[in-house]
Amino acid sequence: MTQETLQQTEVRHIIVVDDEDDCNFVTKLVLKKAGFSGRITCYTSAAEALAHFRTGHDLPDLLFVDINMPAVSGFEFLAACESEGLLPNELTSVVMFSSSNRPSDLERALSFRSVMGYVEKALSVDSFERVLADRRAGRK
Repeated sequence: MTQETLQQTEVRHIIVVDDEDDCNFVTKLVLKKAGFSGRITCYTSAAEALAHFRTGHDLPDLLFVDINMPAVSGFEFLAACESEGLLPNELTSVVMFSSSNRPSDLERALSFRSVMGYVEKALSVDSFERVLADRRAGRK
């Protein structure tokens, strides 16, 4: 693997956008169990995450976005990011993250240009490893 390819696939910073603190806690535990040793930043509102992306600094390598959140849904968050040109970008791989297994949610999630995948909650070591494999395969 070339240094450039390694840099493109290496995940050093993950942002989780989910309004449920307990889910964020479990996600952090699973990521650590999977061997992830980088930074994990959690936002409990899409508005906070959007403000972070608008700065253009400290963008994550991987972004997990919950669909069902109060005030601004994950879909609305992604629509705002894409309309403002914040996503897709050269660094961040986006994964929708939800307890919903409705086919319409999956279809809508994958309709966004920035979304590379969809994971049902709760995140597992296996599902995280699949996300990393997809990222390595170039499916951003």
